[in-house]
Amino acid sequence: MSQTDQKKGYAYEADGDVYYRARKFARYGELSNKKVDELEQGASQHVADEETARKEDPIDFALWKAAKPGEISWDSPWGAGRPGWHIECSVMSTTLLGKTIDIHGGGQDLEFPHHENEIAQSEAETGQKFVNYWMHNGFVTIGEDDEKMSKSLGNFITVHDIVKTVDPQVLRFLMASTQYRRPIRYSEAGLKEAERNLERLKIARDAVSYRLKNAAAGTDAALEAKLNGLENDFVAAMDDDINVQNGLAVVYELAKLMNETAAANTVAQTTLQHMLAKQAAWLAIFGIAFKQDLLDADVEALIKARNDARAAKDFAKSDEIRDELQAQGILLEDTAQGTRWRRK
Repeated sequence: MSQTDQKKGYAYEADGDVYYRARKFARYGELSNKKVDELEQGASQHVADEETARKEDPIDFALWKAAKPGEISWDSPWGAGRPGWHIECSVMSTTLLGKTIDIHGGGQDLEFPHHENEIAQSEAETGQKFVNYWMHNGFVTIGEDDEKMSKSLGNFITVHDIVKTVDPQVLRFLMASTQYRRPIRYSEAGLKEAERNLERLKIARDAVSYRLKNAAAGTDAALEAKLNGLENDFVAAMDDDINVQNGLAVVYELAKLMNETAAANTVAQTTLQHMLAKQAAWLAIFGIAFKQDLLDADVEALIKARNDARAAKDFAKSDEIRDELQAQGILLEDTAQGTRWRRK
């Protein structure tokens, strides 16, 4: 790649190193909204003073680095050395994904200079657009001061450790509930809120699932119209640069509608199924999938026995069975439509 760039005038050799003439690439700085003339000497955090002296322009960046004594190296037309940091990514992308890729992600700290350099060197080599869409994510922050979580600062916690005490879906929901460009604030309070919100959604799912047992055949036209409206709102939010906050607002609105419908005297079976399908489809976008809870025969028998005790006004027995079920992780809710259950 570097030999081709040299022939085109984009690259030059200096004492075994090969550098890219950043100013020659007309769109250099466009991604990060930086003007070439305003870039300061040593803008790249990987440039040393002695290296700067060898370059034609301080903003030029390395395509190939001459090997120092004892370093791992490969042979090249310019002598033993290794690829520059930026060139590695361009080579991998174009080799495995083609000359143009649709979406390129990365942290905000990579936008300049790394991604700017990827664009410049890749497009100089191929003559084609390197990336159609760039998505730069915010950092994970921690603490009251929203300090960036990083290994170098020693303020990090691993996913492996978190999921020892936290449901992995709760952590996933916390991470997915923030628009990708914004910082993700990691905290115990945030995890608790994510857990509560997931429980709200699960309760709505369970309520509608329960009502399917005695639902009438057919659809409810008015509710179907509301569902279609919610779907339009959800799609619009997610199409707006993946605006997950607005998207989740629609998901919570659906949960509210599900609870209201489940409490109605009569419900339409197909419409309930549509509600469950929409909730599952939307949550799947956030990586969330509720497991279908099933009662075994013994627990089913206990629920029936409790219902019989309540009918006979044997409330002491009813309370005893309820406590027994609760000890097994089964929570009961008595409604006008019958006794609902859910797991803790």
